[in-house]
Amino acid sequence: MMFKTLFSEHQLFYANNDLSYVKDINELPDELLARIFRYLHPIRDELPILAFVCSKWRDVLQTHGILWRHIYVDPNYFAIYHFSLLCSLFRNYGYHIQRLSWRESSPVFRSVFSLIPTLGNLRSLRLPILWTPEVLHKLSTLSNLEQVQINGGYELTDDELEQIAAYFPNLREISLNACWRITSNGVKRLLSKLPFLETVKLKLNSGLDINDRRSDDAIARGFGIARNIVDNSTVHLVKVLCIHFLPIEVDELWEIVNKLPCLKKLSISNCEYLHGVRLLSDSLVKVCLHNLWKVLFVSLDISSLRFLTVDVGLASIEHLEVTSDNLRKVNVNGSNVLRTMKIKSQKLTFLELKQCEEIEMRSFKETLRNNDKLVCLRLGCISHDSLTLDEYTVPNLQELCLLGDFACETLHIRSPTLRFIHVEAEMDIVTLNHMYITANHLCRVALVGMPALKMLTIQCVSVDSIEMNLCSDDQLNLESCVIHAMNAIGFLRFFDCNVNLLCISTPLVKTVVLYRCQMTDYTLQMVLAGCTKIAHLNLEKCRRVTNVALASPPLKFLNMYGCNDLHRLSLNNCPQMIAVNLGQCPNVKLFIRGIEQDLTTLCTSLQIVHPKEFVRWSHDFPPKPYICPIEY
Repeated sequence: MMFKTLFSEHQLFYANNDLSYVKDINELPDELLARIFRYLHPIRDELPILAFVCSKWRDVLQTHGILWRHIYVDPNYFAIYHFSLLCSLFRNYGYHIQRLSWRESSPVFRSVFSLIPTLGNLRSLRLPILWTPEVLHKLSTLSNLEQVQINGGYELTDDELEQIAAYFPNLREISLNACWRITSNGVKRLLSKLPFLETVKLKLNSGLDINDRRSDDAIARGFGIARNIVDNSTVHLVKVLCIHFLPIEVDELWEIVNKLPCLKKLSISNCEYLHGVRLLSDSLVKVCLHNLWKVLFVSLDISSLRFLTVDVGLASIEHLEVTSDNLRKVNVNGSNVLRTMKIKSQKLTFLELKQCEEIEMRSFKETLRNNDKLVCLRLGCISHDSLTLDEYTVPNLQELCLLGDFACETLHIRSPTLRFIHVEAEMDIVTLNHMYITANHLCRVALVGMPALKMLTIQCVSVDSIEMNLCSDDQLNLESCVIHAMNAIGFLRFFDCNVNLLCISTPLVKTVVLYRCQMTDYTLQMVLAGCTKIAHLNLEKCRRVTNVALASPPLKFLNMYGCNDLHRLSLNNCPQMIAVNLGQCPNVKLFIRGIEQDLTTLCTSLQIVHPKEFVRWSHDFPPKPYICPIEY
């Protein structure tokens, strides 16, 4: 069945080829079969097992190396038998594998590791294991390696670095990660003995346990590597530099970065002598800063910078200034001490700010205005109780995400380009009381996790989807909810809302779902009066509703399941009505055009779920029925 589906999906793709004679997947040329097989993951989808289907499939698997060229192992998705399958893959198709990588911090079993030295054509290797002398000796057969990550710990010394140069002479990229016993001299000798080397990644003291008595020596050796590597003739090879637990100061950091002309990525953490970060570079693309608790300021003038992360732990930072024409993505955690910020870029499209309760509003607004290409804004705590984002501040904003620490009580959003507004997954915003949204064409408004919201106003030309209070165990008490769409609303869904005033004004609504909402008959009639053209109306378990009168010509599906107090349902002008669900409405009386109907004898084209039935409907259009357990 899987391959029939894949085959049908490829019919259009290969429409220009003469494949009219093909009636079975096995009649396809081998090249097309291989392209279909490429949609399957080699391990999770058990690709080697397909060799048992027929000889043709076995030949395709054996002769098309592109199916096995890159193997990525993520044990989180593996069952026990997947590791046996991986061993079989190594034995039968290992000569095709060129790149092998494991998920970080995942196990590598001995039975699997013992087969890795047999992969003679392997070009890239990344294993989350400690490179002991024994491991290095076993992997010495992989003489064609061009890219490798070395995790040395306290096992790897300068002597093993020389062996690495001898065993893998064709290396083009090497990553020295958490090698705590190597020295600057060992690194220099290693680099000088690799003639084809193009990229070096130095991750100094990564993962170091400072409680270990050997950590002081490791820190000293790492600091020596950072200072001396810049005086080497191979300085242009260093593309990634990660500095952790080094006694480095502002001027020393400035000097090191300036002497690395090809440095692309810089990561700094846990450097207690660092009181500020000031960098000037023409090559850096990515900068990450975290756990620098004594840093007071960060000033970056890097024309090539694209990604900046100021993460948790900068507990003293007061000023952030970044100038880059190519900056595209910025993540800032202000640690609730950041006061001023100046970020300017012509290409910034993504900005995340959180824990910035001390930020000056003027600085915050200037940052937004200086980056008029901003498309996505993820916003956490800022200093004011009320926030206004308008078309002058964020003229091109398309997505707004409210993070878990968002602390404003009132939010005004007025942006003609806004498409998507939502709350960070699995987070509750407990302070937001009033929200006003003005936009043109909204794609989705997902307001989940706002237990304190009292007033909501949405004005737009059209909106595809509005969802409120989904997946919440608590009832949302809305004093007022006004939604005005000039053209149409596609899908509107409220869960567990106690609404005093609900006004929906729009010419056309495709689906309205008010699930377990508490409202009076008057409130419901005001909703129906504002949008007279509804195709699917779902009032499931609205238990306070007693009298419903509908006059909506486009209405096709009406779900009143579980409205226990419903006494009267009047369908006055619903010529397109297809089905009505009256399940678990024991006291309901149905009136069609003012005439009461006998539900037991009603025999029309109208499909009715009777009051004693336990048939619920989905929220799709058209809805899908399903039998639910008996409720007591």
